[in-house]
Amino acid sequence: MLQRVIVAIDFSSASAAALAISRHHCPGATRRLLHVMKPADVARGSAAGAMAGAGSSPLHSKDMRQSAEEQAYARLKEWARDDEECAVAVGSAPEEISRLAEEWDGELIVMGTRGRSQLASMLSGSATEWLVRHASLPVMVVHDVPLSDAMREHLPPGFEQHD
Repeated sequence: MLQRVIVAIDFSSASAAALAISRHHCPGATRRLLHVMKPADVARGSAAGAMAGAGSSPLHSKDMRQSAEEQAYARLKEWARDDEECAVAVGSAPEEISRLAEEWDGELIVMGTRGRSQLASMLSGSATEWLVRHASLPVMVVHDVPLSDAMREHLPPGFEQHD
């Protein structure tokens, strides 16, 4: 039986389904919800703050990153149950998911996928594809599919699926 499961969360309906399925199929496991922010997104937030007159010093950038991480962590906590851990990282999503899963001694990575077209994946890359090819842990990929009633009970707050 799996003991340590890391669930990659990007706050999409596919990641909500991945979380629900991991809760349903690995009920006794310790689960860590992980959100990885892109450095460009953190930088955009910092640039927006500078444009608003907040200044552009390195200290301000550090504050903006910390603020972005705190906001992401708070959002993860809304999705998490009391017995689930949360973590936030900044970097390349697939590389950070793989690295942090190994550091945490995870046994399985669970993640949702949006099922983009081959062209979209080729142009922008696919975190799912990278993880499947390179992660040292097994990866369970969950499409945004209809869930059974038993699995719907495990969706995070605010998510409802209809047949």
